[in-house]
Amino acid sequence: MVVVDEVIADVEAYRAKVLAGTFSSMLVGDVVFHGIQLTDDATLPQWIEARYLDLTPTFTFFRQSPAGQVEPNYVHTDRDMGDWTGILYLNPTPAPGDGTTFWRHRATGAVGSEAADDVALDAELLAWRDQAQWEPIETVEAKFGRLVLFPADRFHSRAIHDNYGSGAEARLIQVVFGVGALSEG
Repeated sequence: MVVVDEVIADVEAYRAKVLAGTFSSMLVGDVVFHGIQLTDDATLPQWIEARYLDLTPTFTFFRQSPAGQVEPNYVHTDRDMGDWTGILYLNPTPAPGDGTTFWRHRATGAVGSEAADDVALDAELLAWRDQAQWEPIETVEAKFGRLVLFPADRFHSRAIHDNYGSGAEARLIQVVFGVGALSEG
């Protein structure tokens, strides 16, 4: 895992541009993701590529998550989206406790997906929905302009289960998925 602060030079202007855009719901398979703004803004992907030469961003979007927004999953992985995930926190004053929490499966001790076939993956997906099967092992605190990069197979969640805020004060992040070997540094 890599955590870097002050990733975007003028993060206030970057955030303002994001908030001027439209957020909507997206259907992916049979799952609905709310508060999504697709983007072709290459600012963050280019920053990642310039500093981590082994990483290639493949998809990015913004996500606004107000208090009470229904989410399809809490604990989950992004393994079907690539090799690594990046999350950029875009709230100037995040709610206390905001960030990204990483989890360990109590029964197996796994911190990332170990599913080798569809049956095992289905079992993991069911486990995601049972909070009693998980224990938190680390939380990266949200900080305005902070980026966390981590292997996409890691079990993770937003740190505040029910999100927070409304309108421009709602939780706001940029997510980047990509391929390549993530290493410290």
